[in-house]
Amino acid sequence: MTDDAALLALQLPCRPEAPSAARKALAALNGDLHLISEARLGDAQLLVSELVANAIRHAVSDAVALTVSATETTFRVEVANSGPGFDTSTLPEPSTERAGGWGLRIVDVLAHRWGVTPDGPHMRVWFEIDRPQASQPLQPSGDAPPPAS
Repeated sequence: MTDDAALLALQLPCRPEAPSAARKALAALNGDLHLISEARLGDAQLLVSELVANAIRHAVSDAVALTVSATETTFRVEVANSGPGFDTSTLPEPSTERAGGWGLRIVDVLAHRWGVTPDGPHMRVWFEIDRPQASQPLQPSGDAPPPAS
C-alpha cells in the first residue's frame, strides 16, 4: 500500500440509502484486504454513516465522494461534498431536544484523528483509525495466540 493510493473511490448519490452503501463498501473492502479489525470496522462504518449523512444534508450537488486509503499504520476515510463548509471550533452543542449535533462528536471519540479540509469548491471531512500491528495477521477473538517456540 502507498500513502497516496486510494483503495476505494465512490460517488454516492445524495439519497437516503447512501450511508448504507458507504458502510457496505467499507465492509467489502475490509473483507478483501483485512485493513482493520472487525471491531474497528464497526467504528469506521458508524463514522462513515455520520459523515455521509452530514455531507448529503449540506451538499449543493447531486453526489458526495467517498475515498478510502491506507498506509501500513493508518486507515483513512474522506467524504467530500460541495457544501459551504463549517468551522470545527464552533460545533453545535448536541441536544436531546432537536436532531443533529452528535455526528462529529462521535467522530471525535472513535477516530484517532479527524479534520475538515477545504478543497476548492469542496469540503472534505476525514477520519483516521490507527492500524497497530497491521503487518501481523489478526487473531480471531477468543483464540489464544500459538505458543512461542
